[in-house]
Formats: sequence, structure tokens, C-alpha cells
Amino acid sequence: MASGETITSSRKRVRITVTSDSMTATLILFKPPAEDSPISIEEVMTEIEQAGVVFGINREIIEKCVREQDYNNPMIIASGKRPQRGEDSQFTYHFNTQANWTPKEDEDGRIDYKNINFIQSVEKDEILVTKIPPKPGTPGMTVKGKELKGLDGRDFPFNHGTNTRVSDDGLQLLATTGGSILYLYNKVAVNNLTIINSDVDFNVGNIDCKGSVRVNGDIKAGFTIKLDGDLEVNGNVEDCVIDVKGNVMVKGGFFGKGEGLMKAGGDVTLKYVEGQKILATNIYIGGEIINSKLLARERIHVKGRKGKIVGGDIKAGKEIRASELGSKAGTSTVLNVLLDPEMIKKYQETTGEIERLIEDQKRIKDAMVALYRLQIDKKLTPDKERVLKQFERFQAELPANLEKLRNTKSDIEEHLKKFDDAQIVAEDIIYSGVRVHFGIVYRDIMEEKKKCKLTLGNNQIYISELKEPLN
Repeated sequence: MASGETITSSRKRVRITVTSDSMTATLILFKPPAEDSPISIEEVMTEIEQAGVVFGINREIIEKCVREQDYNNPMIIASGKRPQRGEDSQFTYHFNTQANWTPKEDEDGRIDYKNINFIQSVEKDEILVTKIPPKPGTPGMTVKGKELKGLDGRDFPFNHGTNTRVSDDGLQLLATTGGSILYLYNKVAVNNLTIINSDVDFNVGNIDCKGSVRVNGDIKAGFTIKLDGDLEVNGNVEDCVIDVKGNVMVKGGFFGKGEGLMKAGGDVTLKYVEGQKILATNIYIGGEIINSKLLARERIHVKGRKGKIVGGDIKAGKEIRASELGSKAGTSTVLNVLLDPEMIKKYQETTGEIERLIEDQKRIKDAMVALYRLQIDKKLTPDKERVLKQFERFQAELPANLEKLRNTKSDIEEHLKKFDDAQIVAEDIIYSGVRVHFGIVYRDIMEEKKKCKLTLGNNQIYISELKEPLN
């Protein structure tokens, strides 16, 4: 806790306290003896001038305090202007950074992946990203009139990988070769694109290479695909291991004897999956998820009127969505939307600390009044004088401490907003036999519900009518 600098009038009628950072000045009036004249605005302004306070003075509060003769009540009567950091450098991307491959639904409610342009290609020397330079900071001012320099915005470098270069003026990122764009975790690279015009089978073998791969056939059981780019498969994927740093698009299904594993640093999009395991950021399915284990850091979405999740263990950070959840036969299906318990705990602790400081403020204010009376009567012992100074520092520094805590609370609230809309959605029906989890809270569905969404509130899972338009 920062210490404050105290400037006091000799008659102890007016006290001006300036915090050590000179960003706040506080006024306290002491009740004068009956034979003395009332405290005037001029007297207060003289004390303010002697304390060196010249900026951010709130004349209205001062006049109110003097008019009402508000004694022993610390009032903030001047606030400095904090410097503002300039805007950081920003980037404009000249390709699609949002992995949003939205296939069309046909009249039968099935999803067509045939016409999706999944891998984005680029030519040599083509501009990938343009930088907007940072802006200078805005200066601030202390209550004593000292200018505070505002920090300039941060100049972030391009986050770029292989086969890219920064232009001479530092404002453009260019491709140094033709190939496919890999955009993952805000990093831009250009990879070689390998096209396999056949199935991945014993004639091709396992694939472990740099760049992106397009397979114009199927990937047969027992093979391994490991890439640092994207993977596009125009056919089906049987029991195999796929491990890519980018995104995966399978225009057919992922099925077999339950021995397959598909891992992606980005998103996975495929037609259907049965009895397999998938780990990705988002998982988009065009038909069905049957008896599979899926884990998405953000969303799992089964698209289309015939999209369903039956059996298995399905986990997502924010949302699980399908037309049908479970089955008429009551197939055991576990759906789990994960929250962030550590952040929730930190939010509760911060909120509690804010409440504690506000309660302390009320308690200390009452104690200060009693100490001021002893001071006026010249009965204040050295020990109690030290306590009074501690209380005065607390009151002077309270606004800054509360502001810091409230900023922390606001930051956590922004983080938790990502989970405010955590939900499980049945666009048509959810059947009995489904168990839904929101973190450690769970609920068993005992009877089918039509067109509904499940959300968490007050440690309970609620089922409500789905009123949003269907995708």
C-alpha cells in the first residue's frame, strides 16, 4: 500500500491529504470552536494552494462540503488525469482467418461438403498481412500539475512462420513461395501443398511431412498421417491416426473398429463419425456422431435437420449442438460443457475483497471521527495518532485500491463472458438416457424434451424453450 503525504493547517480546521502518486487530493474539515468563525471557501482554497494542488479540483464538492459544514468526513476534492497508452499496432489479414466452412443443406436435410473451398492457396510475393502502426500515447497530469507522459502503443512484430517475409518498410507480410496458407494461433505460414490422387493405402504408406496435404481418395485403416499444415480428404477415413497442427476437412466419414484418433490444432470438419476419437478446437459434423469420444476446446456442432448425437462421451468448452441428442431407445449419452473453475474462484475472491474494503471504509470512518475529537481536545496519544495516520492513508488510497480490484473484476468478467453462453442445444429433441454436465454439475434427462436448450445458473442446470432460429 502506497503511503500518503499529509499537509495540515496549523489551526487544524482544514486538512488536505495528497497521495504519494499525486493523483488524488482529499479534504477533511474539523469543527471549529463555537467562538471561531465558520470555515470559508477562501480558507479551504488557501490550504489547497499551499498543498500544491492545482489540477483536477472539484469546486462543486468543496462548496458543498463547506456549505454543509461536513466535518470529519474525508472527501476527494481533486483527481489527476492518468496518462493513456496509445493504440497498439494492428493487423489486416488478406485471407479468411475464420474457419467457417458452412456447407449447404439439401432438401432431405443432409449436408453437402463437395463444393467447399477448404485449403486457401497463395502465390509467391502475394501480400498476406498488412500492419497498421501503433499510435502515440496521451499525456496525463497529477493534481500538482506535473505532466505524465503517456506510453506509446506497442509495436507488435508479425507472427510469421515458414515461407514468409516482412517487407522493407516493415508493414507487409509476403509469401516467399506459392503454396497453402496455414493460420493457427495467430501465426501465419505458407506450406507446400502435396496432392495425393489416390487412396492412402499400402501403395502410399504413412505420411509424415511439412506442409498441407490433399487426399483425393480415402485414408485406409492402420495408417498414420502427421502434418504441420492442413489436411483435406475428399473421401472417407477409416481406423487410422491423424495428427495435424492445422485444420482437418473430411468430406466423407470417420469410422471403423474404434481404433482411430484424429487430433487437430485447429478445427475438424467431417460428414459423420462412428466409434472414433477426435480432439480439436471446434468440431463440425454434417450428419451423425455415434458412440464416439469427442473433445472440442470450444464447440461441437452437428449440422442439419438430421444431425444427431447418439451414445459416447462428448465434451466441449462452450457449446454442444445437434438436432437430436440421444435416441428413442434411451442410449446412454454423456454431454459435458466445461467451464473455467479457477477463474470463477478468482472472481469470487476479488468480489469478496471489494466488499471487505467497503465495509472497512465504513468502520474506519466511524473510528476516525472519534480520533479527530480526541485530537481537537488534545487528548490524542502517540499510539492513537499513529493509528489515525494509518486510517488516513487507508482513506486516501482506498479509491485507487478499489479501482484496481474493480479493474481485475472487470477483466475476469470479460474472460467469463466466453462461458456466459455455455449451452447444450437440442434443435429438435433430447431423449431420456442423456446425462448433461456443466463442469461438476450434472443432470439426468428423465423424459424427452422438444426444441430446448440447457444452461447453468446458480449451480443448477435449467431446460428452457429454444426460441432462436435454427441454423
